[in-house]
Amino acid sequence: MEFFSFRNFLELTMQLSMVPMALGFALFLSWVISAGKGGDHKWLTLLSKGTMLLTGASFLLGCTAMVLRYIEVQHWPAQTMYEVIPLGVCAAYLSTIALYYVLGLNRRVGVARAFGDLFVALIMVGGVFTLQYVLNLDPTGKALPPALQSYWFSTHITAYMIGYFTLIIAALAAWLHLCFQFWLQVIRRQESRLVIKIGVPVLALIAAPFGSIALVMGFGVFAVAGVVTAYSLRGNREMVWYQTWERESDNFTWLIFVVGFPFLTSGLIQGALWAQEAWANYWGWDSKEVSALISWLFYVIYLHLRLIAGWRGEKAMMLLCVGALSIFITFQLFGYLPDSQKSLHRYTDMESLPSESMMLPIEDEN
Repeated sequence: MEFFSFRNFLELTMQLSMVPMALGFALFLSWVISAGKGGDHKWLTLLSKGTMLLTGASFLLGCTAMVLRYIEVQHWPAQTMYEVIPLGVCAAYLSTIALYYVLGLNRRVGVARAFGDLFVALIMVGGVFTLQYVLNLDPTGKALPPALQSYWFSTHITAYMIGYFTLIIAALAAWLHLCFQFWLQVIRRQESRLVIKIGVPVLALIAAPFGSIALVMGFGVFAVAGVVTAYSLRGNREMVWYQTWERESDNFTWLIFVVGFPFLTSGLIQGALWAQEAWANYWGWDSKEVSALISWLFYVIYLHLRLIAGWRGEKAMMLLCVGALSIFITFQLFGYLPDSQKSLHRYTDMESLPSESMMLPIEDEN
């Protein structure tokens, strides 16, 4: 394998991503263990800041991989899942870096940094598992069909990837909060609302069949949260490291949504404009279009319920988690749905390309 190849740099990105992942978990455990003991946390704080430098290095390696793929296939690398998913991982890392500073996680002091370190570590877990999945896909480069040979190709796909992966990050932040709230109320034997008592374990079970990534990020996070909560509350102690996040989690997840939703909307609008150019029709009710529209409408409902109906806290966060499942179905499971076999968007399967003639612009007969 050549050193300067897309596949090699994907592997390097995955391997480097394991470093901030492991460091983030180690720091989180250190914060939890040292909570309430006082002392100078200078070295923990310094290492905590280092996780973001390593995340940035992983992002740059991922971008380098995408540039190498562009050179290999001679077009924007976003046609097959082998190309699109790494683009999404790069988008996730970029969003993580931006959100870390925009939301002030870098300014947290002492044990208040614990949740931010756990949050970054879990994002990197998602990146590692996702890249490992990509490396098992067919690496064959394919020629672009005529309808994809458009200036919309790069901007449309990239906007969707930033939107999708940023909203998945919002769901992860919400899921972390919901899991810790569930175990806090169970261990303290407090009366909890149905959205916590029933909704959290049900969502953990629903995510399990969606593959190893969903199992780890769903049920895995749920189980780890239980162990950490039990340890933190031993001997009637308090979860000091969690208190800052508990107060700010609703606003935190909302701000991540505010970053991701405009990109999701932009991707949808660009898709309609591109369809008009390619097929002379802004909207054709293709199954992929409908699936993407459902995901977008779900977040519009979330926006409406939050701003108009006043939904806050756990109810709003549960909606973000369900929205991530909708995105996962649209982005990753769409190809397995029966109606997808006749979709005009199945470019990744060369056997589906006989319908490509339907995608060409309508010629003027005059």
